[in-house]
Amino acid sequence: MGSNVLDLFSGTGSLGIESLSRNCNLVYFVDKSFESINLIKYNTECLKNDSKKYKIIRSDVFEFLKFYEGLKWDIIFLDPPYKIESGIMKKIFDNLSEKKITRADTLIIYEYFFKKDASKEIENLRKIKESHFGDKKVIYLSPYQI
Repeated sequence: MGSNVLDLFSGTGSLGIESLSRNCNLVYFVDKSFESINLIKYNTECLKNDSKKYKIIRSDVFEFLKFYEGLKWDIIFLDPPYKIESGIMKKIFDNLSEKKITRADTLIIYEYFFKKDASKEIENLRKIKESHFGDKKVIYLSPYQI
């Protein structure tokens, strides 16, 4: 409640929409897929009263993070396509660990295919917890404290 949420690789927007339903302050939906952006727009149409509480951004996630200057996020969701290269995810996580858009207490939630070894991708972040659901793992991370 009251959090600023960054939903990366938004897909349908379900994680960000759920955050809005739980009274977060603001959600940014970021996805490069034209189809996903249209789906997020469709799925947020019922939120007309809350339209100032979210922003839909069509962008490659790495490019967005590379050039974004603004809020430091409370919660960051990452649900990339299962076939995304580990090198790309490592660059994304390295960017998140630099604290340009995170604080020491930012919660980063990463969902990925359970057979994937994500240890190299997330090596610059602190693992808080890991869960396993069917064919996916969800790992909860935060930047290391300085």
